[in-house]
Amino acid sequence: MSDSSNFVIQVEEEVIEKRNEKPEWVEAFLRRTFFDGCTLHPIRRNEKNRYCINCDSSACQYCLSSTSHRHHKILKIYRHVYKDVVSLVAMEKYIDCAEIQPYKCNKRLVIALNPLPHCGPILNTETSCDICKKRLAEPDLYRYCSISCKVIAFERKSSDLAPPFLSIRSPKKALKAEQLKHKRKGKPQRAPFF
Repeated sequence: MSDSSNFVIQVEEEVIEKRNEKPEWVEAFLRRTFFDGCTLHPIRRNEKNRYCINCDSSACQYCLSSTSHRHHKILKIYRHVYKDVVSLVAMEKYIDCAEIQPYKCNKRLVIALNPLPHCGPILNTETSCDICKKRLAEPDLYRYCSISCKVIAFERKSSDLAPPFLSIRSPKKALKAEQLKHKRKGKPQRAPFF
């Protein structure tokens, strides 16, 4: 085998290992309460509707304007049906959100932190969440109604190679693997305009 193929195999093994790890901050994030008033900023509109992944704390908009959270990873929390939700686009940067049913909230796709309240009896278990048995709108596309249900399924799985996965592929390692497949002399450049 050549060095480049060995590198690709090593990168793939590292990706498999990473996909089988649960990010350390997820459990604390799911237990956290949001939308309480910030005690540090007794000002109007000071609800704690953001979560700092680096500091593992909820914060208000005024807390984030300070320099202490300047380069931290921040998630904004929204309310949907009296439950906490987070933007699907924002959450996909940090965990694998595949198979979690998204909901529409103010023209934005969001996913629930914990199961949303649903009315009515569950008639068919095939059309419900694998963990909490809440009814899913599109059971052929999704298996979980919230992030917490997917985390529970991740903890219960028997094999590291079996889904569900929580961690996402590292973009740097994926980029290196792609560069090995498509070697070029350089980036094509447009001719300058004179």
